[in-house]
Amino acid sequence: MPWARRTTFLLWGVSVALLALTVVAVRDLAEPAGTWIVGGTVLASLVPFAAGWLATRHDPANWVGTWLTAAGTNILLQMAHGNWADALAAAPSDLPGSAALLNLTQGVWMGWFVPFAMVLLLFPDGRPADRRARRTVVALLGSVVAFNALLAVAPGPLMPPLEDWPRPFGVHWVGYGSIPALLVFYGSLVMAALATRRRYRAASDEVARARLRWMFLTCLTVPATILLCWTGYLLTGTPVVALGGLIAMNFAIPAATLVAMLRHELYDVDRAVVAATVYPLLAFGVVAAHAGLSAALALALGAGSTVPAVLATVVVVVLLLPARALLLRVLGARLHPRRARGVDALRVLVGEVHAGTAQPERLEPVLQEALRDPGLRVGYRRPGRPMPVDVDGEPVPGDGVPIRLSGSDIGVIVPGPGHPRVPADVAREAALLAESVRLRGELSQALVEVDASRERLLRAGYEERRRLEMDLHDGAQQRLVSLGMRLRVAQHQVASGGSVALDPLVDDAVEELALAVRELREIAHGLRPSCLDDGLGPALESLSRSSALPLHVSYSGGDLPDHVSVTAYYVASEGVTNAVKHSGARSVALDVRRTDDGLHVAVHDDGAGGARIAGGTGLAMLHDRVRALGGRLSVTDRQPAGTSLVAVIPCGS
Repeated sequence: MPWARRTTFLLWGVSVALLALTVVAVRDLAEPAGTWIVGGTVLASLVPFAAGWLATRHDPANWVGTWLTAAGTNILLQMAHGNWADALAAAPSDLPGSAALLNLTQGVWMGWFVPFAMVLLLFPDGRPADRRARRTVVALLGSVVAFNALLAVAPGPLMPPLEDWPRPFGVHWVGYGSIPALLVFYGSLVMAALATRRRYRAASDEVARARLRWMFLTCLTVPATILLCWTGYLLTGTPVVALGGLIAMNFAIPAATLVAMLRHELYDVDRAVVAATVYPLLAFGVVAAHAGLSAALALALGAGSTVPAVLATVVVVVLLLPARALLLRVLGARLHPRRARGVDALRVLVGEVHAGTAQPERLEPVLQEALRDPGLRVGYRRPGRPMPVDVDGEPVPGDGVPIRLSGSDIGVIVPGPGHPRVPADVAREAALLAESVRLRGELSQALVEVDASRERLLRAGYEERRRLEMDLHDGAQQRLVSLGMRLRVAQHQVASGGSVALDPLVDDAVEELALAVRELREIAHGLRPSCLDDGLGPALESLSRSSALPLHVSYSGGDLPDHVSVTAYYVASEGVTNAVKHSGARSVALDVRRTDDGLHVAVHDDGAGGARIAGGTGLAMLHDRVRALGGRLSVTDRQPAGTSLVAVIPCGS
């Protein structure tokens, strides 16, 4: 088991012991609010404990998870130490107290900052990044030890509420060395915050840089909180001013660390960094502007008037939104040039497209150049394609940022390997261009399909005419020509005074004419099946009687226009024929029903599957015939076996 995980388990045990000590101290104090304070503190500790547990589970050898757990242990330590000191100070108390220990733990408050400073120094791999970071670790931990040791002998009483407790180590002027140690401690906190920025600049992997931006978002809460604490002591005599900073630090850093380690793409961190910078500056600007305007107007109009305050408020409110927009734009471009480059490049491309000097299909190369990601792909959603495709129709796999327009998913931007996700603002800016590319691609594809369909229809018509010519020439035409020649021969025989057997001649002629009529009917049946004279339902029933496989017919189409009946019959006939010839099925089901969107013709079999609509096949001809009526035809494999041929034919006349 890695030492990081072992230490984490040890910290959990220490936390349980500290909680037990807290309960003992609260019971000794017998204060009604003590239980609620303990409960709230325990709830607050759950955030760093949960983050530490998840981080350690993700990487057991990483010390970042251990230090996050130490932050939760620190909350219980502060609670136990404070309650125990209060209990010892409230007489009578029978709790044991060590004067030596209390003298050596006057700087226990440093525990609020040390774990988080160590997280900043060790993130993301659990080791200091460079020599400066290693020195900062030594200075940070050394200053804590030095401060507590020197403060134990510093002149003056202990920290409240134990001012009257003895000083077993005595007092000595060397104890004033705790002040430089405290300055070193604060400097170490600042260096820990800056370590995140240094590691960010040194990172060559864009994914690592994205993770480090999460830490940069919260790193300043550590030195800022202790600065608030000192400011509170100077202004109010208590550290209560730092309470907001402590809450922010104990929630923000564990959350940011956990997201950065496990799901750095969960949210657009660049937007969060800009907002975290803009709103404090905006708040400071509002306060400063209001105070300055109020003072200036008070000098001009009189200090006792309420007009200066009202005018200052009006001016600040009017300038608030423009100032916010300006700060967001300036700081966004300054802090996150990648987003600014992408948005600016897209706006230039939009202008060129409107001017007619560029095509919207340049969206992908423009983004590749602007975001410095040569592997970036832009995919577009097209009907009938389960995966986004690029402008050449090639699939675009991978997880990227969706491009949405009016609530619809129209495409996706997938970053190249080793590069971070594309900022959401860039995807929004690309929406209109992507929609234009998508519609142009669909139009081009539709035109290609129309040309191919027209070619197939022309070829099918030509082949059908040749078939009719051959059938007429080889069948009925030959019989009628032969019959005419035989009659002409009989005529010449009679004219030359010979005798002709009239009855056999007439019988043969009648038989030949009957055969010719039958063949003509068969040819006509190929153009329009005669079985449709009684309607589509009886025609399908006759199809079931002639099928070589069991065919189960379900019909609820009602009266239909003739062109719809003919097309539906051909779809059913072709589907049944394919099932009999190619599928190896044992049975076929034919379902024809009329709905609001047209006539549904479905042929299902339980065969081997694998049928496809390919050029030159009967299914391709059917597809064109259905499309010519404004319908659609599809062929899909069924699970666990079989094929479904489904056509939807509009029923309008």
